[in-house]
Amino acid sequence: MGASSTPVPTTVLFARQPIYDRRRVVAGFELLFRACTETTGEPFNDDYATRQVMLSAFTETNIHEVCEGTPAFINFHTNTLQAALPFSPDEMIIEVLESVAPTPAVEKALRYCKAQGYRIALDDYTLTDASHPLLPLADIVKLDCLVYSAEAFATAVAALRRARPSLHLLAEKVETAEEFERCLALGCDLFQGYFLARPVPVHGKRLPSSRLSVLQLLAELNRPDNTLAKLTATIQRDPFISVRLMKMANSAYYSRKHDIKSVQMAVNLLGQRRIRSLASLLALTKLDDKPHALQKLSLARGYLCQELADALLDAPGSGFTVGLFSCLDALFDYPLEATLAELPLHVSLKAAIHSHQGPLGLILASVLKLERGELDGLDWPGLNALGLTPKRLSRLQQRAIALTNGQL
Repeated sequence: MGASSTPVPTTVLFARQPIYDRRRVVAGFELLFRACTETTGEPFNDDYATRQVMLSAFTETNIHEVCEGTPAFINFHTNTLQAALPFSPDEMIIEVLESVAPTPAVEKALRYCKAQGYRIALDDYTLTDASHPLLPLADIVKLDCLVYSAEAFATAVAALRRARPSLHLLAEKVETAEEFERCLALGCDLFQGYFLARPVPVHGKRLPSSRLSVLQLLAELNRPDNTLAKLTATIQRDPFISVRLMKMANSAYYSRKHDIKSVQMAVNLLGQRRIRSLASLLALTKLDDKPHALQKLSLARGYLCQELADALLDAPGSGFTVGLFSCLDALFDYPLEATLAELPLHVSLKAAIHSHQGPLGLILASVLKLERGELDGLDWPGLNALGLTPKRLSRLQQRAIALTNGQL
């Protein structure tokens, strides 16, 4: 494998891609790993053992927290299939890459894993029949939507259902709501892709009154001429936001010597920008026709952008706003530019959200690449110029995950 002649990397970056069930509830995460040098952030080319990389990735937290109590789908190569497994069967699903040849040694290793209670997923399935030699050992088959035509995808699903009725079929690279509905109708069980963070086309329709009222509340919360008194009054007029805000303000992250017992006290102690960000988040949770997973995604973006911005820039609170509001198009099913036009945000924040301009735009673009697993596409020269190293990014990412898990 060549790893013995190369120093073990000091930092391992990971990305996590959510996997949803038919109700659009998170059912697991695929974890993707890259070993990085501290100086350049360039990925190592050596085939490091999956076990070594995984253990390096969870030195500051644990896989249960990173995957929010759901199983981790982790890629395995031929060599790593035959290594000791670092996590329990409840925590991990073995994802066999399409490059793994179905040799007798591989089949033996998979049989051993199944005997230990591990579930097996076949990655990037591209056949239209059920002839794959490893299929009898599989619990999950991942079908790549981008590889198949609509007709071929339907044929593959039908063939797999006939041959193995107990299989869980996972449609991956589902890009739009229409693709999700098509795969759902065909009988797929699990779904992976960016469809949840994409708006449903509205084709010129006006915003319904329920969404318009939330947008108006966001505009009121983010008025540039807001005083503490005006912000407090806006929050107090909304019992839902007031109660939830008090709960969040008293969470472990915002812990104080004394409990925060009023909205006024919360605003005074946490500051206008932080309270405005939290109140904006709570306003978005009023969109109860949207899945909880989308709210969680927007919150995760907000916290990671916040952690990066607070560590690198003199812009407290702005990072959370940029990350949270980057999901407005999916939350409102309305074009992002048109939605932002209704909000009194500073022009630099709008440019960061819509066009990824400026330092905050670079931070948001980096967060989106992490979200999509595009670890090799991170702009390390730009991030290094802001003072961000792979080690620092890994630490802040894990902190943001912990904060997200503690809020919703």
